[in-house]
Amino acid sequence: MTVRTCWVLFAIALLGGIGATAAQAQKIYRWVDDQGRVQYTQSPPPEGTTAQQSSVASKTISEERRKYCNAIHGLALRLAQMSRSGVSISAANESMRQLEVRENINVDSIALRELVNYIFAASRSSYDVEIAGRAQDACIGGSFGKRGRTGATLAEQNKTAPPAAKASSPVTGTGWVTHGLIATNHHVIDGKDRIRVRFAGGREATAFVGQIDKDNDVALLRVAGQLPPGLPLANREAVIGAEVFTLGYPHTDIMGNNAKLTTGIVNSTTGMRDDPRLYQISVPVQSGNSGGPLLNRDGEVVGLVTAKLSAAQVYKWTGDTPQNVNYAVKVSFLQSLLRHGAAAGEDLPAQNDSLENHAARIGPAVVLVIAE
Repeated sequence: MTVRTCWVLFAIALLGGIGATAAQAQKIYRWVDDQGRVQYTQSPPPEGTTAQQSSVASKTISEERRKYCNAIHGLALRLAQMSRSGVSISAANESMRQLEVRENINVDSIALRELVNYIFAASRSSYDVEIAGRAQDACIGGSFGKRGRTGATLAEQNKTAPPAAKASSPVTGTGWVTHGLIATNHHVIDGKDRIRVRFAGGREATAFVGQIDKDNDVALLRVAGQLPPGLPLANREAVIGAEVFTLGYPHTDIMGNNAKLTTGIVNSTTGMRDDPRLYQISVPVQSGNSGGPLLNRDGEVVGLVTAKLSAAQVYKWTGDTPQNVNYAVKVSFLQSLLRHGAAAGEDLPAQNDSLENHAARIGPAVVLVIAE
């Protein structure tokens, strides 16, 4: 993400059979119904209806990934049965951990936790086979651990993503104080030699990279000197329909150096291709919002603003224009880093309040990140 170029994920859901090593290109049908409304469907229109067809790009699935997702499917079936029988989510997590060791399934602990949350978040009225199949499809798309993904990052999984910025190009993003450190997206500071943070009052400080999680696009920066009180982290995931907002520094070269607040809701508790690591959000974001905090109305951080769906690319694929489809990485991945590298620092208490009061209270903790 340069100053003028947003880190954008061009993405659209891909479908494919688990038994094949390459998924077939997905057909999209554009047609007009008997009431004159334009429809876009994956299935053919009614017989006798004239339709235009287009296909989205195919996706190659390695044999290693295919076998891994078969194992995920089996675990998902067991979890669905646990959920239906009333087993608690904590008991299910422990059961999966023991099962992974006992049967040598080779799924890391974070991936298992993602899978448990994914299954238990589904309605208990869903059929076991149905939810397990959806988990398998999400696995093919890159969810539930990096085994078989050859270390692919969020950007590398989407081949239409723009190339990385040259090392000499300046990058701007948003960061925020928590637990005595500054959190942001990994892609904001990736490959950069010099990192600065600018606080709301104009003071700048040199930052150094601490803990990183490249696969999930989160990073922690260390800054010498006194930091303002940090932002508290939510202890539970946001639910669909929850009101959320972000404060960040989009397009500072055009819109100015003051932080901008935008609001919306959680549209989905999963992201692209049902990726359980992400929220889909309606909060408007632009270049420079990357790494910013996604907060609930209690002022707790539930995620990090990360990406947006490219309207231009989806229109090219389907003839339809998506509106305001954006994504945030769930804060649980940041919490994993903090367990290994938290510093001493004071955080603000959670407090349900108006947006005006939230903006004033958390503003000092939200910083502009400049990486060169």
